Amino acid sequence: MATLDDYYYKVRQRHPNIQSDVLQIFMNAQCTSPERALTLSQIRASYKELTEEEFPIKGQTRVQLNFLLTIPFICCFSTPIGTLRLFKLELTE
Repeated sequence: MATLDDYYYKVRQRHPNIQSDVLQIFMNAQCTSPERALTLSQIRASYKELTEEEFPIKGQTRVQLNFLLTIPFICCFSTPIGTLRLFKLELTE
């Protein structure tokens, strides 16, 4: 796993705002519950729209998903047909 950790570290160094950008995507789309979750392709498209850059995580779906799950409060589930959907967990006090 050290290889992926190194890769993610380099991505964060090259794109220091990536975590806040991704969280902003979830907040803009009001994705704070499974009912309003986004797919990976929607996240990539929203990232490009927000930053005018391609989503910097390249590779297989599992690499992109793994990276997104390193961001605090990001959750993922699979629909009955296997589509991965993500949302930001909204904490209540």
